[in-house]
Amino acid sequence: MDFRLGEWIVRPQRRIIEHGDTSVHVKPKPMSVLQCLAAAEGAPVSRNELFDKVWPGAEVADETLTRCIVELRKAFGDTARDSRVIETIPKLGFRLALPVAPMEPEPREADRPMPEKQQSTRGLRRDPWRVSRLSIAAVLVLGVLLYFAGMRQWFSGDTVPAVPEMQPSVAVLPFVNLSSDPTDRFFSLGISEEILNALAATNRVPVIARSSSFRFSSEARDVREIGRLLNVSHVLEGSVRRADGEVRIAAQLVDTETGLHVWAGAYQREWSDVLQLQAEITREVVDEISLVLGVPAATPAVGLTRGELIATRRTQNVQAYEQYLAGAQVLESPDPIPREQALGYFERAIALDENYADAWAAKGRAILLLGTMHRGSPNIPADMYPDAIASLRKALELDPSHEFAMAWLGLALIMNDFKWGEGLQLLKQAAEINPNNASLLARYGIWLKRLKREGSEGLLQRAFRLDPFGWLPTLIRSSQLQQEGRLLDAATVLETTLIGNRDGYAQNSATAFMNLGAAAFGAQDAQTREARLEAAEAQIYRARKRAHPVDLNLDVMEMFVAFLRDGTPVPWDAILERAKKERLDGLFLYALVYPWEDENLMVEALDLAVEQRLYGVNALFGSKPPMLPEAEWRRLREITGVAEFQATR
Repeated sequence: MDFRLGEWIVRPQRRIIEHGDTSVHVKPKPMSVLQCLAAAEGAPVSRNELFDKVWPGAEVADETLTRCIVELRKAFGDTARDSRVIETIPKLGFRLALPVAPMEPEPREADRPMPEKQQSTRGLRRDPWRVSRLSIAAVLVLGVLLYFAGMRQWFSGDTVPAVPEMQPSVAVLPFVNLSSDPTDRFFSLGISEEILNALAATNRVPVIARSSSFRFSSEARDVREIGRLLNVSHVLEGSVRRADGEVRIAAQLVDTETGLHVWAGAYQREWSDVLQLQAEITREVVDEISLVLGVPAATPAVGLTRGELIATRRTQNVQAYEQYLAGAQVLESPDPIPREQALGYFERAIALDENYADAWAAKGRAILLLGTMHRGSPNIPADMYPDAIASLRKALELDPSHEFAMAWLGLALIMNDFKWGEGLQLLKQAAEINPNNASLLARYGIWLKRLKREGSEGLLQRAFRLDPFGWLPTLIRSSQLQQEGRLLDAATVLETTLIGNRDGYAQNSATAFMNLGAAAFGAQDAQTREARLEAAEAQIYRARKRAHPVDLNLDVMEMFVAFLRDGTPVPWDAILERAKKERLDGLFLYALVYPWEDENLMVEALDLAVEQRLYGVNALFGSKPPMLPEAEWRRLREITGVAEFQATR
């Protein structure tokens, strides 16, 4: 909402500060800083608070905040020595010296009274540019909502997440690699993740997800600061050193309020005993944290003891384990080409130990990511998902309690086989086995919401509590703002993912997609629209640096930039021909809402999307698009099983 600051008018959505006939444009981050100061209503706001609210979860230097303050002071004609607007509070932060008063929003153009002559012709003339632009906006909005459906309560205010109440909880930081060989980083990260997973699987205390806790390092930040940012009572940190055929692992549990160590352990073994060493450390850490926090260990499903559950998925083959660790780390890349290399690691691990349940499960997940869920891969889902399902079923055959394989099998059945009920049941069982897996809870909650089933809100709230700085929660927060019609804010929130990985493919392609939606539907003036289009162009350019040489998704987004800028037609005939051989993730959504002139072409696009098992089929759970004939709508709902599934509610 716009507000007055003394004699100035501040318009956050347009990023403008007005004074009389003069207006000054400011950058997004300085405007976010100003909004945080205004929300405090004259009270001091510390530097740490500003870092948390404007750059949540990111490593930001003091100089960055200082530059924002300098830009704001320049816009107000203010100075540090003679602070009439923004005061510096020594050793604390900043405050606004002028009163803040909210302003009533200006009426939209559509709400203003129209001249009589203009009223008389309203509805008689049709502007094809405006209709087409709004249709494309609907595509973009629907696309992101279906990709990243969100919750209503986690994101409030402008761009500041609500902070949940503190409770006994643990964050496992990435163990520091002290070895001379940098490739040992796979092992140091692997043991951190193994302990994290064991804690999540065997204790009732919340454990922060990898995607949030692995953003921090005890070397780079004070543990008390990490505890505050992650809202946890304890942090587990450690180090790994491998040399001369031996490995030494040290671990410490730290109270984040006092910064004191409440437990520490050190272990040294021959490298050949590393699997036993890892199991020993994991068991002891689990026991010690249970004692320190005064919580009992959870009773595992299927009757296994805690130690048996920890050990049941390990291979006894060290080489297979090393291949698995390397693949697991590579698979976390946001870029398509490195991610594809992960599959080879898992296949080599299986070749070394064909009974390695974790490797089979990871292989299934890798195939799903490459063929279905992540943009950037040219693979058609229909060509790949049967192998993914077979690998995940093999993992469950080896370990019936493997909730990771159970969850990803459920996702595969939902997205690729249209087995909605069976897939949801597997996700539910996996969540019951491991209620501390943030990624699992988030995906289960999202699909409950998409398939119009109850129970999603509680799952999503817990998932976000366990993964406050993860990629998935940021996408969901952004889509929620979009649902509220705040497309510019949604794009700004999504742009925060670029802080930690400016050149990542996934971050740039998703943010470009959101900026196109903001340009088409959220911009109130030509200047704002052009700024969003320029941002989208820059993000597409950066995504191409990490993309395959041929990327249909990026090509289509570039076509939309041209369409929104000067009305250049989108060549759907050529796009559909390419889409028969190259994956176009949004094809199903484009087919549903684009204003096709040829109805047969629209039906062809829908049939191709269903045949290829492209993401977005869950749009059939919504309302029928006006452009789609009723008979075609019924046919699609029947062949995908949507009609039957909804009838069983």
